[in-house]
Amino acid sequence: MKKTFLRISTLLLSSVCLLTIGCQKQNANTSSEETYNIVRPEFDNDFTTYEVTANPTGINMTYYSDIYSRGFSWLTNTETTASELYLVKSDKGKDADFSNAEKIEGTCLEVTYAQGSKFSSKGINPEDGTIASYTESGKTSSSIDDTTCNSHKVHVENLEKGKAYSYKIGSESGYAYGAFVVEKEQFNSITAVHLSDAQTKDANKHDYWRNTFVKAVEQAGNDLDMVLYNGDQFDQNMGKVNSSDSKSPSRILRYAKALNVIADYKASIPYMVSSGNHEETAPYSQYVMSDVNYANYDHAGAYYSYDYGFAHVVVLNTNSVNDAQVEWLQNDLDNASNAKWKIVMMHISPYSTGDHSNNSENQKIIEKFTPVFSSKHVDLVLQAHDHTYNKTLPYKWDAAGYTTTTNNPDVVNYEPEKEILNDINYDKNPNGTYYVTTGAAGHRNGASESDGVWAEVTNDNGVWKGLNSSKTFLSNKYKVELGALTQATEYEPCKFGSYDSDQKYEVGDLASGNVNAAMFGVLNMNETTLSYHVYTVNGETVKLFDTLDILKA
Repeated sequence: MKKTFLRISTLLLSSVCLLTIGCQKQNANTSSEETYNIVRPEFDNDFTTYEVTANPTGINMTYYSDIYSRGFSWLTNTETTASELYLVKSDKGKDADFSNAEKIEGTCLEVTYAQGSKFSSKGINPEDGTIASYTESGKTSSSIDDTTCNSHKVHVENLEKGKAYSYKIGSESGYAYGAFVVEKEQFNSITAVHLSDAQTKDANKHDYWRNTFVKAVEQAGNDLDMVLYNGDQFDQNMGKVNSSDSKSPSRILRYAKALNVIADYKASIPYMVSSGNHEETAPYSQYVMSDVNYANYDHAGAYYSYDYGFAHVVVLNTNSVNDAQVEWLQNDLDNASNAKWKIVMMHISPYSTGDHSNNSENQKIIEKFTPVFSSKHVDLVLQAHDHTYNKTLPYKWDAAGYTTTTNNPDVVNYEPEKEILNDINYDKNPNGTYYVTTGAAGHRNGASESDGVWAEVTNDNGVWKGLNSSKTFLSNKYKVELGALTQATEYEPCKFGSYDSDQKYEVGDLASGNVNAAMFGVLNMNETTLSYHVYTVNGETVKLFDTLDILKA
């Protein structure tokens, strides 16, 4: 077995949970010959324990190189060094017969995360792609313990289409179990759930995040193929967590915790992530917590892509927007030129009504990425970061490229042709890229700006504009015309934190007047249509908030 033991000294505050998970039955994708019933593992609803032991914790299952592969990752204490995967053709999970299972050995990487104010990276080991070394600058708080643990990864490729597999991962010190179905050989549609910005801030908020995730999976239905998680899995500002412990958990533990409180569902659903800005403050966390065949990664995040039948999915790292990533993006989309649908997932949004929209980092992303999306015919960009909802018209950059002029005339917003099929009003053959920002999936949705970002918009002489916290208009340099906001309805005057609102238009659950609803999106694609529907979650109540339906005829 290949073992790599390296140390990282980082800045963190994270989340961990137990790995035992909850037992229900869930139908999975089926082939024409066989039907499978995947048994969900048991769920332990302890939301407060942050620790690593000999047993796997922070478990994640991903597509590794393509949809016919799987990558597994987890954490243990440093005493557990073996990284084992046992695989059999079965849908029974823990109850499967593993006596003749295929055994695959993976890698083990020792990491140390500390609470600190600054850090610096010494880069990646070019020999084997592992983290070569890591140094931290800035003071380390004496009230916060370092977290040293082992990060385990193992993957399997060339899985058989249409077959169910059961797995156990870990070592003799402790195993975790699950089962999944590999995609059908002939499939007609693809379904994904899209979430972001759970930013679990303390232990009693994990149930909020779990509730949003469960409601999203239920809304997607039995044909759910994957979860797209768009960054900021945890929040770095956290005080006392456990009543018996005044010390905050490191960020790697908080990341693991956020994964574990949904582990029973994720045991059968690939969980594909992008790095949020909070992951940048937890260096290498995306690399440590996901086993993916990354195109590239550094301390700030990672980027990669994969094909899913007629769709091509690109995951970018907006924490490190450089020419190398732009060049890779251009080449990657060139190689996917025959894909019917091209989807990009990125954390920091180029176009949004949130207060971040005029930040220099957003403008750099506009400059570097959006001309590529246009020239390479990307259909949909899934955004995050702003804890709000907005949807653009399809944007198209012309050959003049990027400029910094206000209301840049080179950014053309196309009003697409419409066609109604089966009572659905589709945008037909749009010539441009849609940008959608979906609100937070956790407790920091709709909060005042001191605890997150929410967007208010108002109609100024017929033009929809965003407002910042001082009630002045955002500069809207790039002519963001927000088609979805024409659906907004007025609400009664109310107060959010220190901000008094006097009958403006709020992005949130407008039907109920509750702007503090969590949000998620459900993406469905077939050979001719793409639908992205966004929902609000308020306890047990799930409501359709807005739709984007595209027809390519």
